[in-house]
Formats: sequence, C-alpha cells, structure tokens
Amino acid sequence: MLTLSLERVGEVPALPVPTLNPRVEVWRDNEGLISAYGEVVEEEYRMHLPGLASFSFTHSSNEIAARVTNETREDLVLDAYFRKVLPMVLQVRGREVLHASAVRFPKGIVALCGVSSSGKSTIAFGLGQRGHALWADDSVVLELSDPIRVVSVPFNIRLRPASAELFDFAAPASAYIEDRERTYLPAESAPLFSVCVLQRDTGATSPVTMRRLSSAEAFANVLTHAYCFTFDDAERKRRMMDHYFDLVAKIPIFEVHYQSGLANLPGILDAIERVAKGDTRDID
Repeated sequence: MLTLSLERVGEVPALPVPTLNPRVEVWRDNEGLISAYGEVVEEEYRMHLPGLASFSFTHSSNEIAARVTNETREDLVLDAYFRKVLPMVLQVRGREVLHASAVRFPKGIVALCGVSSSGKSTIAFGLGQRGHALWADDSVVLELSDPIRVVSVPFNIRLRPASAELFDFAAPASAYIEDRERTYLPAESAPLFSVCVLQRDTGATSPVTMRRLSSAEAFANVLTHAYCFTFDDAERKRRMMDHYFDLVAKIPIFEVHYQSGLANLPGILDAIERVAKGDTRDID
C-alpha cells in the first residue's frame, strides 16, 4: 500500500539546476514548458513540480511525501500525485507505465497510446459511452507477468473543451479527494489484449486507417510512450528494455492513423472496437 503524506511548509524546496547537475531529469509539455524535474539523491527519488509541490519517495518505504506551501490547494496536489507522480513511483518500483488511456473489453484491456492532444481521453470516453468500461486515463500500469496484465490506478478523466461539449461532460473537480483519498492499493488487474498507437494527421487522405506494426516498429513506438524516471540506473534500464521486448513479442500493436476533427470519432471508435474483438481481417 502506497500512502501520500502532505507537509505544509513556508516554502517548497528550491528547484534543481540542470546546468549544475546533468543528472537532473527535465520533463516538458507539448509547448516545451517545464512541467517537472526529477533527481535521485542517494536512495531518495524526488519530483519537483514548479509552483505546486515537491514529492519524494524511496524503494523501501511505502510513503510518498509531498511538501507544499500553506496556500496550495489540496485537490491540485492530489491531481498531480495521481496523474504525474504515482506512475513514476510505480515505474521506479519495477512496473512499466505507458502514457496512455485504456478501456476494458471482454477479451481484455486495449491501451491507447499517444502524445498529449492526440485524442486518447476522447477516444476512451467515446468507447465508454458505447458501454465499455473505462480503465485508465493518461497512465497505463503494466505488470509483466504471463500473461501481461494491466493494474488499476485511480484516475479522473479529463476532456478538452470541444470533447466535453460533444459528450455534455463535466468532470468532478474533487473526485480524488472524495473517492480516492491519499492511499493507493493495487486492488484489481486485467489481461492486456492489445495496444493502439494513435497518430493524428491533418494531411491524411483517409478518415481512419489501421495497420499492425512489426515487432521492431512496435518496440520503437511503444517505447516512445513509456514512463521512465531515469536512464542512469543501468540495471533498471536493462529490465525495462527486456520488459518491452517481451510486450511486443506477446501483444499485438496497431497504428491507428486518422484525420483531425471530432467528425471522425465514430469511425475511430469502430476501428478500435474491431481490434478489441480480434477482428483484424482487413488490417494490413
């Protein structure tokens, strides 16, 4: 069981300076702005989210500590913890994590990988509106067992304004506080059935095309969307590579290429439902 503790302080710790320490990890968003820093100090892993909080954890302790100012809203800290920090904690502790949403079908979990703004949440929510169970939003946690399984983690799905308007959806701002509190206990898992790598293309000539990726293509594509706290740990990096080689050898990986625009959403949902049913007769 992993538990988050909050400590209110006058000031959060100073942000690390990458130019003084080349081992500091810098994570950026789509616009190139820094969203988080990561560093390893002896046995402690630290994640600093500018303007919000500093989190720290170790391999041996089940407590994740967050230092925040007295003015910082708790719901924002919890959102950052479940969305950004917990996936990294689980990756450091041996699981693999994909930047993906996921939906549960009768045959298993279909993960939807993609860069930010590629439509992962919208597509997952659309499948949910068709009666399929939403499993994850933004982080898909893998247990590299045999068969490979997907571990449930708390999530609060977020849609962009156009998608929220399409579905007439308003996310509950306090969902983490009311439903999840601060404790994470991996209570449920389900087999991974397939992975779809989403590729939005404004210049695409067809509304939706799909093809199954070769193992080499699949490895490169999936690794692009993998969480990794640091590559400085050679042993952890080796195990991570082995895990993803194992994944692409066992799990079918598809590229879903589609035109921009919500008008194409029904066709995308149809295509993913076909994959989820194992109907790949017309897929290259």
